[in-house]
Amino acid sequence: MEESVKPPWGLAWRLAWGQILLWGILYYAFTALSAPIHEDTGWSRPLIHGGLSLGLLTWGVLALPVGMWIQRNGARGIMMAGSLLGGLAFASFGLASEPWHFYLAWVGTGAAMAATLYEPAFAAVTMAFGNRYKQGIVLVTLLGGLASTVFIPLTHFLTEQIGWRQTCLVLGLSVVALGVPLHRTKIQAAPANSRRSPNHRRWSFFDAIAGFRKDFSDRTFLLLSLWFSAHTAAFSGLIFLIVPAMSAAGASSGALLGAMALIGPMQVLGRLAIAARGGEFSSIQTGSWAMISMTLSLIILIVMPSNFAWLACFGVLFGLGNGIMTIMKGTAIAEFFDRARYAELNGAIAAPSVMAKAGAPLLLSAVWQKTAQPELVFVVLLILMLIGLAAVLGLARMKSQRIVPPNSSHGDSQ
Repeated sequence: MEESVKPPWGLAWRLAWGQILLWGILYYAFTALSAPIHEDTGWSRPLIHGGLSLGLLTWGVLALPVGMWIQRNGARGIMMAGSLLGGLAFASFGLASEPWHFYLAWVGTGAAMAATLYEPAFAAVTMAFGNRYKQGIVLVTLLGGLASTVFIPLTHFLTEQIGWRQTCLVLGLSVVALGVPLHRTKIQAAPANSRRSPNHRRWSFFDAIAGFRKDFSDRTFLLLSLWFSAHTAAFSGLIFLIVPAMSAAGASSGALLGAMALIGPMQVLGRLAIAARGGEFSSIQTGSWAMISMTLSLIILIVMPSNFAWLACFGVLFGLGNGIMTIMKGTAIAEFFDRARYAELNGAIAAPSVMAKAGAPLLLSAVWQKTAQPELVFVVLLILMLIGLAAVLGLARMKSQRIVPPNSSHGDSQ
């Protein structure tokens, strides 16, 4: 019955454009803003980047409550509210004259990220697309992957033309003007399979948390959380530290930046390869190959010469693997669990993953500072990636032994 329903592609396209806008401004624009903020305010770089970590920590703390809200009320309202909050919070960066104001704006931005970025969008697609949810998620991530390509240079251009404060105001108000309408229509207001009860008005967050006790002790849930968290920590630590650490280890800045420029296009290429297969792929099998690709890329950084040829091999392998992993994070949960609980389970698994994203750069910076050996940064990153690879291979083994019930008895039975 579900297969005969035409997929709501209009919804997927609106969410995809929303992801370009929101990822590009709320997350990636800071890459081009941090240096001008430092030069203008005199605030230290650790203080400025501490704001980003606070925003990511806020995102991680709110990921589960947001998922639970979407499970019961749908994604429309919270994605509209997140767009409004995110736009106003980002605009307020331009008004910040003291660090406390800057940090408060990051708390608001982090809350908006939790309410608008991939996890809520994946939940909306999964609710609406039925058995063809993979196709919708591929489209959303394919366009969302262009966010950094568009908004990092745009933010840099605006900053040079009108200054960083006015740029924050322009970009923040753009989120309000465009993000709120994009999420206002075509998103299901409340899931038909919402787990509401007749007395749902008295629903307690703490009572709902108690209902997760079985999930938190489930081996599948734990392995998925470990897989996603290890990958996210490795990606976050690498993106923030690869340039200074590799430069300190003797790599040419030109060769390094040239290799880094390959990561974005390779991410899009990896997603295009998945898109070409429609919905015909296994998240675990494909995710295993993606993790192997990124593991090999880190081995190249550690053991091979730091010339452009080997650094380019790193950029290609890492970009392909990471681009594919974004899609796997949206589809793997639905393969293992009943899609009727997708939103809240997605939030529960995203929470430690986002916290790992916030903590990894700080941990790796501490390792570097303590040992004075930048090469150890990449050894730690390789260990993280191997942990993630072990987790996904464990999931593959469980699935092949049918320890986890097959997909046909879960999400596809709706």
